[in-house]
Amino acid sequence: MGKIAFTGIQNARDLGGIKTQEGRIVKKKRLIKSGSIFCATEDDIDLLKDKYKVKLIVDLRTDTERKAMPVCVEDMSIIWNPLYMENIQGLLFTKTDREIIENHLKALFIVNNQADDETEYAMEEVRKMIKADGFDAEEYMSCMYQKFVNNQIIQKQIKQFFNIIMNKRGGSIMWFCTAGKDRSGMLAALLLYALGVSKEDIIRDYMAAAESSEDAVDLIIDKLFPASEPNGVIYRQQAKKLFSSRECYINAFFDAIERDYVSVDNYLQKAIELHVDNIVRLKTLYLEDYKADHHINF
Repeated sequence: MGKIAFTGIQNARDLGGIKTQEGRIVKKKRLIKSGSIFCATEDDIDLLKDKYKVKLIVDLRTDTERKAMPVCVEDMSIIWNPLYMENIQGLLFTKTDREIIENHLKALFIVNNQADDETEYAMEEVRKMIKADGFDAEEYMSCMYQKFVNNQIIQKQIKQFFNIIMNKRGGSIMWFCTAGKDRSGMLAALLLYALGVSKEDIIRDYMAAAESSEDAVDLIIDKLFPASEPNGVIYRQQAKKLFSSRECYINAFFDAIERDYVSVDNYLQKAIELHVDNIVRLKTLYLEDYKADHHINF
């Protein structure tokens, strides 16, 4: 199925149609990832309800993001399952690691084009970060992805996400963060891996999401660094790397897992406590036999 064309929801993708290494495919209209639904239109909500039969939504955002951009959808249950919990993560992250993630979360406020003091503050902080001597957006984002691998609270929240997915009965499930590429993208990658999709195809799907968000990224960059600004070209290039999905980011995520846990399978079993019976259940719920008329999704 691939990209879902919403009006007010960015980076929405139906994972249905992706082929596994066992020759089966992910069921269509069952697993949907996206960016924030805060700006969803009535038509967007109707599409989620009527075409995709979404009954349950998992909100991966922080408490600050939720309060700034609240979401409430009639006839759909919303479970708050933040990957990053601001009130306690400081106990488990070093100061430097915490700053990396919190600076990134500031950047995400810009994604929803809010015209308020909080967004203006976030934009100024992101400008400062990008203009800082030696700032490298790809190195920064790759580091941020790696920081999500070993944090115990994040592992607990990922485990909870899988529990939600495994216990869902009927209808589709949708999960979202603010931009729809990092937190929701990492969870989509782990879920697809657990379902038996090859790492190469997972990365291909991750990059397909990047292609669908280029226009939104360009709008953000125009707000941050107008073309007329001195050194604007250099800053715009760094901003594009910061707000885009890059193959090196998801590779950094997998590399950190394999460095610290030897394999993704071992990470899922040891850190996330996703065992053989859990994986069998996931495959039973979300895979079906491949037929010649199926369109492979990327």
